[in-house]
Amino acid sequence: MQHSTDATQSAAENTIRVLLVDDDPMVLATLQSYVATAEDIDVVGTAEDGSLVRDLVRKHDPDLVIMDIQMPVMTGIEATVQLRKEFPNLRIVLLTTFDEDEFLLDALDAGAAGFLLKNTSPQDLVQAIRRAHSGNRVVSPGPTDRLIDNYLLRTPSSSEVTDVGLSAREQEVLELLCRGRSNGQIAEELFVAETTVKTHVSAIMRKMGVGSRLEIVVQAYERRLVR
Repeated sequence: MQHSTDATQSAAENTIRVLLVDDDPMVLATLQSYVATAEDIDVVGTAEDGSLVRDLVRKHDPDLVIMDIQMPVMTGIEATVQLRKEFPNLRIVLLTTFDEDEFLLDALDAGAAGFLLKNTSPQDLVQAIRRAHSGNRVVSPGPTDRLIDNYLLRTPSSSEVTDVGLSAREQEVLELLCRGRSNGQIAEELFVAETTVKTHVSAIMRKMGVGSRLEIVVQAYERRLVR
């Protein structure tokens, strides 16, 4: 019996505690059903208003908050700013769409760990929760050019360049990715096959320790790997 108790306690300690916040009850129910597919993630609370989040975080002590950006009374952006002041280690992922540029930029400025599209699949949501919990930035796949133009290019870079060991060709691919080029466009510019570009992109992801093209771009500017 002792072994069973120890195993149960160990599983509980390794479980990612998540708080879900969205003003749409249907979205909340959908998110809960997605998270229920993962044994290592537990929804410890839900809310439909950003103004309630701080008290719920104090009560439930979640590892991660997944929160809608547009909500009445207090938006997800406002709640993120508030939470980051009181709980600087709390990971917050905001739900949004790429068509709302100003919200995306505000989310990054507020200190969110990432943002996801509301049509994110159950598998991708679970993976995003795990990655955010482990300290990574999480983003939904999608076009990056507007984010580059509107946020990354106006963000001051750190003073030191972080070398991640890219080859000369991988550096070329990285620079084109950071200009918003697709795999096909990169292949045309470098006179290589598109499959070759995909191989380089995968290698860049592995060396940078990221999981998406947008994360590559964000990290490239933050680490001053491109200008």
